[in-house]
Amino acid sequence: MNELYSHPNYPLQRHIEGVKLLSSQFLCEKHLGFTEQEWVQTLVEHIALFHDIGKSHQYFQDYIRGLHVSQKLKTHALLSAFVFMSFIKEYENIHDLWKYFSFIMIKRHHGDLDDWLEEWKQFSSEMEEQLLKQIEAIDFQTLNDAYVHLLPTLSNNPFTKCDFENAVRHLFAQSRQIRRYVMRWNNENDSLVPYVQFLFLFSLLLDADKSEAGIMQKEAWSFAERCSIASSFIEIYKKKQNWKNNKINDLRERAFKEITNVPIDVANHFYSLQLPTGMGKTLASFQFAFRLRQEIEKERGVIPRIVYSLPFLSIIDQTATVLEDVFRANNMVVDQRLFLSHHHLAEMQYSLAQDEERYDVDYDVAKLLIEGWNSEIVLTTFVQLFHTIFTNRNKLIRKFHRLANAIIIIDEVQAIPHRYWLVVKEMFRILAEELNCYFLFSTATTPAIFQRDEMVQLVEPSTYFQALSRVQLFPYVQKNMTIDEFVNQLCLDEEKSYLFIVNTIDCAKKLYEKLAEHICSEKMTFLSTHIPPKERLRRIHEMKSGKYRVVVSTQVVEAGVDIDFDVVYRDLAPLDSIHQAAGRCNRNGLKKGSVYVVSLTDGRRRYASYIYDLVRIDLTQSLLKNFIVIEESEFFPLIEKYFEQLSMKMNNRESIRLLNGIKSLYFDGEATTERIPISHFRLIEEGEDKFDVFIELDEEAKTIFQRFEQIISIKDPFERQKQFAAMKASFYQYVVSIPRKVSHKPPILYGIGYVNIDMLDDFYDQVLGYKTKSEGMIW
Repeated sequence: MNELYSHPNYPLQRHIEGVKLLSSQFLCEKHLGFTEQEWVQTLVEHIALFHDIGKSHQYFQDYIRGLHVSQKLKTHALLSAFVFMSFIKEYENIHDLWKYFSFIMIKRHHGDLDDWLEEWKQFSSEMEEQLLKQIEAIDFQTLNDAYVHLLPTLSNNPFTKCDFENAVRHLFAQSRQIRRYVMRWNNENDSLVPYVQFLFLFSLLLDADKSEAGIMQKEAWSFAERCSIASSFIEIYKKKQNWKNNKINDLRERAFKEITNVPIDVANHFYSLQLPTGMGKTLASFQFAFRLRQEIEKERGVIPRIVYSLPFLSIIDQTATVLEDVFRANNMVVDQRLFLSHHHLAEMQYSLAQDEERYDVDYDVAKLLIEGWNSEIVLTTFVQLFHTIFTNRNKLIRKFHRLANAIIIIDEVQAIPHRYWLVVKEMFRILAEELNCYFLFSTATTPAIFQRDEMVQLVEPSTYFQALSRVQLFPYVQKNMTIDEFVNQLCLDEEKSYLFIVNTIDCAKKLYEKLAEHICSEKMTFLSTHIPPKERLRRIHEMKSGKYRVVVSTQVVEAGVDIDFDVVYRDLAPLDSIHQAAGRCNRNGLKKGSVYVVSLTDGRRRYASYIYDLVRIDLTQSLLKNFIVIEESEFFPLIEKYFEQLSMKMNNRESIRLLNGIKSLYFDGEATTERIPISHFRLIEEGEDKFDVFIELDEEAKTIFQRFEQIISIKDPFERQKQFAAMKASFYQYVVSIPRKVSHKPPILYGIGYVNIDMLDDFYDQVLGYKTKSEGMIW
């Protein structure tokens, strides 16, 4: 063995050099107070230098050459961490805490993070024996030859077997003392700063390591190259549009100008854009973000990325289309370096435009570039953003450092669960202080996570709410009604369109069937998550074109779906949801619209109680019951009052327990009365247990499933994953999630429910979607 390898046919020395170069580059480009300290730069450099030194033993080298080696002996990260600790102890300017942190980073750079105290309890005689056996299998002459150019001190003081063995024995001897130190630190630390700094430095290693191995080894790529975005792009785009002159467009233009002219002070990190629904918040948000980006670059010498985060996948495609139109109107060549979409169904395709030609990079490279947020603008979901900030998962932490200096737009901020408001507020403050992050909360309701005086208001919201008189809201919430009672008292105008939004799929199906007794079915349609996404989208397009007079839906239409009805009926829900529903009524202000809030029951309990917590429902009911009619101009003070009272009633217990977990780096483990591990953070509550069902709706679906079966048969797991990723987006266009408790289940094939086209009528209703109850079969 005369050369060490880090990856098949790739020298360890080159990999280490590349990781050191990238991690230092990622660090230096940030210009943060924390990162510009000399000891941090030294630490980052040495983490890179030592993270893979454990690959030098013969067991790993045999494994990388394709020979069979036992799982334990081929490992390298643990030995790398021990050797690193021996080397870094000589640096007195680096605090012990950061040496211990770095040990964990190197040990875990191929895995998820655990409780950091538990890491120091795992020292066993079996571990020591394994490490010593690996050291025994190192050719130190070859190792020194590989490292002498990386560490010049080795020419006079080379690595020796004795040094490595002493490194292991010394740390084993110290482990009890370190455990006591960690326990004391856990009890005394009351700051989120160590967590943020830990994740930041860990992400530098993860990104540099994966990018060097997965991108640099395959593609000539420069992480230093950035794309410019002029602050005038949105204005140029708007000038090329043919928008009509009417009251709503005049108000949109007034708000846009206000945002364009608001003074920017980069010392302010929190901004609020609160406008009624349909007032062009997307364009306005980007207008301000582009201006802020330019100002930060001018004053601080860094180019911020823009992270546009939304609660729903459906709005991402909509926003991506708007961005494409904006850049094309500015004669920009659009590729993924400029903007990309990232979510669990995103296509792993990364296009580059060069010399008037476009090409797609290799799938594995594209996956790393997209998951690493290598773009000027990233359109993503709340789940991706918040699970990057609150996580123990290696894959998610990798992009954490990209948040430094970023302008983060939180669209529909009210969708963040109330139980996390406190922890989100505290974390955002630290991200602003430590990573120089900027936050823009964009919403039609009040972003009550922060108080109004804690943010710069880009517009005065009351001005725009008071100017509107598109709808009147009529609350009938004091009396509960069954679906039969509700439908029997309805009197629908033949000349008007109606949207009914209810809280459960069961309620929606029953309401549709009852209404269908009185209305021509051709003039009606139905929406819920029991209808595959492709069919839902088709129906939404038909709704926009005015095909249907009556639509019955669950909450899937509430946010981001640009539809317009004369009358909206909303089953009782939290006031912010009712506000969103009202945004689907007379959206463009062409005539007066009506929104009715009713309280539906199944005879046992209100349907609202199956979905929402009683605190929000009862508060909404108590606020609405005092009104006979509410004008749109009155929405703003009412929603302000709602969030003000909700803040006082909220229970912060879960946030406090999570904060305690974060402060003690309790990345994983069991929840206790005092703290919960970071791994337990769930932006979306899992609720009832569900399983996926593929619905073979048409011939295209049939072809897609046949392709899926071919992919499943591929033996190589990496190739199988790659092939499925290429079709994942189209595959999930035909998938619905069904409660596992339903009695009417389809056959399970390859771990997923499968309704083929021949059995479609047994499991799927062409109007109402998946049949959760069997209608019986006649033989």
